[in-house]
Amino acid sequence: MTVPGHRQRGILAALALQSGRVVATDHLIKAVWYDKPPRTAMGQIQTGIWMLRTTLVNAGGPAEAVQSCATGYRLNGDLCAVDLASYRAKVADARTMHRRGQLDEAARLVRSAHELWRGPALADITHQGLRSWSTRLEEEHIVAVQYQASLELQLGRHEEVIPELFELVDHYPLREGLHADLMLALYRSGRQADALEVFHGVRQTLADELGIDPGPGLRTLAQAILRQDSRLMPRTTSSQPALHMALSAQHSSSFSGGDLL
Repeated sequence: MTVPGHRQRGILAALALQSGRVVATDHLIKAVWYDKPPRTAMGQIQTGIWMLRTTLVNAGGPAEAVQSCATGYRLNGDLCAVDLASYRAKVADARTMHRRGQLDEAARLVRSAHELWRGPALADITHQGLRSWSTRLEEEHIVAVQYQASLELQLGRHEEVIPELFELVDHYPLREGLHADLMLALYRSGRQADALEVFHGVRQTLADELGIDPGPGLRTLAQAILRQDSRLMPRTTSSQPALHMALSAQHSSSFSGGDLL
């Protein structure tokens, strides 16, 4: 289904992002016009809602595709099975499986979640009032992508994950966590020189783009690779799956004073 009209798409995006909750009219106005709404904004939102209802009903949606509430509008519950909700549920379930030690199932769930991701968030939405949502969703996605890489490394799939990690660091050249995962995957695959080359590359990129050095976790990882620290290799025991160290948005780590995570 294609939703025609710039305003209709903005309204639908704002409603869908709230997953069936009531969205205040003021919020819809801000989503569409940000800080420069016209004097007719309220009326234009009402017209946009009417047109959106018509579009959704014509596409086979329920009669009350968009429900009117005292303070705003809500997308009908039957239409709220949007990809974002499914994506978040799968990632949350994966973390639950991970805590239970079911790494294979956790990795499967995250991979399944990523199949729902079809490109940049809100790619066809240009409303300034929704840009922050786009940024938040992209950040949420890359955190989950890095989580998947972490799981794959814990499962000993370092060789399998290398091509995807190379693609990811090309797409996100400033994400030190992804570079750390790639360095570790390369090192565990017997490619020490390639792992160090990745470090030198990200160090140069950070210097050129931001004028900074890599963080302590990434620097310490490079030193550990250089001296072939045995703790970098995965270990498996009857009660503990393969260990790995990854620098990520959730947990950066240094190698001093304990095992490599």
